[in-house]
Amino acid sequence: MKHRKFLSAAAVLTTLAGSAMPAMAENKPAVPATVGPVTAAITQFNYDESGAGVNGFLIGTNTLLVFLQPVCGGVGSLGAVNDSVTYSGIAQTFPSGFQTVIVTSYKDGAITYPPAAPPKPAAYAVTAGTIKQLNYGEAGFINGFVFAPSSGNPVFVDIGEASATLTPLLTMGAAVSVAGVLEAPPACAPSGAIAEVDATALTIGTKTHPIGGNR
Repeated sequence: MKHRKFLSAAAVLTTLAGSAMPAMAENKPAVPATVGPVTAAITQFNYDESGAGVNGFLIGTNTLLVFLQPVCGGVGSLGAVNDSVTYSGIAQTFPSGFQTVIVTSYKDGAITYPPAAPPKPAAYAVTAGTIKQLNYGEAGFINGFVFAPSSGNPVFVDIGEASATLTPLLTMGAAVSVAGVLEAPPACAPSGAIAEVDATALTIGTKTHPIGGNR
C-alpha cells in the first residue's frame, strides 16, 4: 500500500517564501515562527482557486489558517463561521500585517486536527473462510479476492498476480485459509471500503501456497 508524503510545515513555508517574485519583495514574509495556542473565532471560509473547495479559515481580518494533511469531509468540515477555535502552528507574517498559519493542532469543540494516526499494519494470523468474490487485474489475471472469514467482517486479500498453479484453485465459494499482514485503512476511506490483507500464504485443501513479493 502506498502512502502519500507531506512536506513539513516549515519546509512548505520556506519554499513559498523562496519562490516569491522579485516584484513582490516588499511583501517578503518574516522568518517562520511558532504561534499558539490561540483561541479566536472563524470569520469566513477561504476557498481554493476553483472556488469549489474550502482550503482554510480566516481568523479576524488578517490571519489565514491552512491545513496540510488530508481532512475527511474536506477542510470545511472542521468548523463553521463564528465558531470559537483553538489553534497552534507555524506562522509567517507579512509587512502588510497579514499572517498565514500552517496549522499543527486545532480544536473546535469535539473536532480536532490533525486526525488521529491510523493503526500500524498488524499480523493477520491464519484464518479460515471462503472466497466470496474474485478480483482481477487489468490484464485479466486474478490479483486478489474478497474473503469471508468464519467469523468477523470480510476483507480484501491482495495476492499480487496468481501463479498458474494457484489460479484454477481460486473459485467462488472455495474454502481457504489466509495468513498475511492486515494493512492500516487509508486516510478518508470511502464508504463501503473493507480492510486489506497482504497475503503471505494461502492454504487450500491440505497444501499451503506461499505468496511472493509481487504485490
